[in-house]
Amino acid sequence: MPRNFLPAIVSAGLTLGGGALPAAAASILDIRALYGDRIEFGVYRGGAEIGEHIVQFDEVDDGLRVQTSTNLAVSALFITVYRFEYESDALWQDGTLMSITARTNDGGTVSEIEAEAEGGSLTVTGPNGTDEAPVGIYPTNHWNAGVIGSTRVLDTFTGRISDVDLASKGREQVVTAHGTLDATRYQYSGAIDNEVWYDAEGRWVQMQFKGTDGSTIQLRCRSCKAVELADAVR
Repeated sequence: MPRNFLPAIVSAGLTLGGGALPAAAASILDIRALYGDRIEFGVYRGGAEIGEHIVQFDEVDDGLRVQTSTNLAVSALFITVYRFEYESDALWQDGTLMSITARTNDGGTVSEIEAEAEGGSLTVTGPNGTDEAPVGIYPTNHWNAGVIGSTRVLDTFTGRISDVDLASKGREQVVTAHGTLDATRYQYSGAIDNEVWYDAEGRWVQMQFKGTDGSTIQLRCRSCKAVELADAVR
């Protein structure tokens, strides 16, 4: 999400409200079982829909390709006063991020980052230069619940390695396009300040945070596979 208007949209045996999360080294089949081919969110500001966030999963010869896109438009008096576009393209192997490129157009200001694993390090190049992170770090794309327990993440907007804390705040009912479901809310603090919700199987189903103008920004799941499966057997 935009840095000047919106904050970033962005382990084995760990449990989530009594349900075990997928292991960090989740297989392609695990991910496809969780999400199918893609997940979609509507993005809302103060209750009004301003865009969408989509994550696409594709099996490729050398692993799992994950493409993420966000498109937002804020209007005033029927005139678009702000646009935000984000795209990333990542390769995962056995639950580990091997490479990622990301491009952000924040109201006309464009920035790009790229990262690639070699040996035991992930080399990250972005607007602030080059940095090194250990292989196994999670990017701020949120779909992978293996990030729970991490204290550092790769900010895919800035290319920075960010220090964070991710604390469980208990189970809640989450509203989706297909109804409600139980999910556990996690609060990010530190370099990132937002909330994410995962269901008992580790499926990302919602995110919420405050914009710099004080408005509430929320990602609401349009295609939650758990809900779709529940609907299918009713």
